[in-house]
Amino acid sequence: MENLFKKGIIGNRIIQNRWVAQPMEGNSSGLGGSVSELTIDKYKKLAAGGWGVIIVEALSVTSGSLARKNALVMNHRNLDGFKKLVDQIKAINPDVTLLFQITHSGSISNPAFSEQVSISPLSEGRLLSSDEIEQIKDDFITCSLLSEEAGADGIDYKCCHGYLGAEMLRPANVRTDKWGGSWENRTRFLREGIEEIIARRKTSNFILGSRISVYEGLKGCCGTSAPNELIEDLTESLQLVRLMDSLHMDYVNVSAGIPAKTPNLTRPVQNAELMYLNHLRYTKEVKNVLKNSSMKVIGSAYSILRERAFSVADEMLEKHYTDFIGWGRQTLADPLTPRKLRNKEKINFCMACSGCSKMMLKQINVGCILFDEYYKKYWKENL
Repeated sequence: MENLFKKGIIGNRIIQNRWVAQPMEGNSSGLGGSVSELTIDKYKKLAAGGWGVIIVEALSVTSGSLARKNALVMNHRNLDGFKKLVDQIKAINPDVTLLFQITHSGSISNPAFSEQVSISPLSEGRLLSSDEIEQIKDDFITCSLLSEEAGADGIDYKCCHGYLGAEMLRPANVRTDKWGGSWENRTRFLREGIEEIIARRKTSNFILGSRISVYEGLKGCCGTSAPNELIEDLTESLQLVRLMDSLHMDYVNVSAGIPAKTPNLTRPVQNAELMYLNHLRYTKEVKNVLKNSSMKVIGSAYSILRERAFSVADEMLEKHYTDFIGWGRQTLADPLTPRKLRNKEKINFCMACSGCSKMMLKQINVGCILFDEYYKKYWKENL
């Protein structure tokens, strides 16, 4: 698969190949959202797999509103742990580009152990004040700068899958203050946050990107035209990509859906496999918007295709419908996938059994229950 192993460029960095390990929440942090040995072990395995880009899972900017009980939290107290994580990964794969995904869980925060808050009165949870949103924006900036201090090569400013960054962008964000209503107001959180990070980052080599849900599949959500509309309309999603380009962001990671509410749209399963075609279509649409830009596109939803994914990915790259190929569940099933494919070794393919999703719903550590011996045993013990 020649195109998968060609070098690429994101921002000012040369990427060793087109393989991207997308952020998959492990729900395995230590006390206070700190980096645990289980977390380090997960990323050391990925480092050994030869991925061009590894995106470390959803680092919350707060310990107060979490979707996962043991989510990672980026703050000054946990900084040394993240430095250790970077050192361990880079020791195994010095050429990997390592990104940290920065997030806030917003209305999908779990009220069983954290505070559920919302951007819009149409969402679940306590409605955030204007000042509180301002503070969360500042927290995103702080955590991005801490990520650079920890040694990460860049950040993913999470705007997908129902998290707060995505909530801000929706037509259903009908706030009447500066954070809602108009397109200018709904994009303020991303726009001002990115502008401040650019102004304060230590080097222009520090990559800035975002994973977005092009269409979320619910009324008034991303990919629709109004608060009461359900039908897909990509006008605003593509307008968002143009905005990201104008902000001089380095990449967009194209996704869809809300795992907690429209899961098959986000991660196609066996009886809805063809949903992956939506992701290919979205990726091509986004790439077409950026055809004269240096901003790069990362596609998603390849894991469901198993061994067929490689030829589909190669074709997408060959036709310039995307620049990089993102893998989610496959990184859990076999973190060594790129290396194994190159060396013609047997690969453990994700069987879309939803075991990892079930673990997430149970709020226990998340891993592959079919191919990872630790999680296979752990899952049986926690049934």
